[in-house]
Order: sequence, then C-alpha cells, then structure tokens
Amino acid sequence: MILELIAVSVSCLIMTLYLTAYINSLGVPASISATYYKTEKKWIFPTAISLTGLCALVPLMNNTPENYQFVAFFIVAATLFVASAPAFREEMIGKIHATAATVLGICALAWLILTTGCPWIAIIGLCIAVLDHKHFLFWVEAGLLYNLFIDLITIVALNG
Repeated sequence: MILELIAVSVSCLIMTLYLTAYINSLGVPASISATYYKTEKKWIFPTAISLTGLCALVPLMNNTPENYQFVAFFIVAATLFVASAPAFREEMIGKIHATAATVLGICALAWLILTTGCPWIAIIGLCIAVLDHKHFLFWVEAGLLYNLFIDLITIVALNG
C-alpha cells in the first residue's frame, strides 16, 4: 500500500507542479486543456497529463470496489485519450479530446459519488466557477481533479 500512496501522491504532485507553474507564468487558464496552446513546448501538457493518469492507475484500480472498477478504468483511459489528443481546436482531434474529457469528467464525478458520497471539493470548484465565468471550466476541472486526488490518497492511506 505504501507504493500506491507514493504513486497517487506523485500523480497529484505532477499535476500540481504543472498547474502551479502555468498559473504563475500565464495566469488562470480557461481550462486545463487550454494550457496546451499557451505553452511553448507542446510536449509538456501531454506528458504531464499522461504521467498523472498512469501514476494513479494502480492505486485507483486497487482501491475501487470491483463492481464499479470500470469507472476507475475509464478515468485513466479518458485521461490518456485527452493527453494523446491535446490540440482540441482542430476538427478531428477536437472531437476525440472533447469526448474523452467529457467521459473523464462524468466518470470522475461518478467515482467520487460511489466511493465517498458527496464530492465537496468539486462542489466548491463549481461555486468558484460560478463566480469566475471566464475560467468556469478550469475551476470545475480543478475541483473534480483535486477531489479525486484527496479522496484517493485518503482511501489508500486508510486501507494501508
């Protein structure tokens, strides 16, 4: 279990470092995916997203009840599709990206509700989003993402 705790913590750290560096340099983005277009090195977004998903894979699968592990699998699979199709403004790639991002958001919300009940941090993200319309999607995504990280870290720690 300690390796799973390390893996999910690394996952959270990668995303936190990526978003913190971006926000400190360029401000709050419209969405996490929008960071792809404003960074000079286009490999950074897909790398950060892929590593985040891959590091969370084993802890997520091992700490999700078997009857809805498919939801955990779809979270990681959708994350990898988002990372592999980062240029969402292009017609074909945009469809893949949007579909994967939608699946990711729905599955993350479903996982949170199924495992911990009420997704409080996601709700706080939504409240911030309502107040900051310009960055609405970013705050919704960040709320879901960090709710998922905190709940998964807590579950792994309690199971260890």
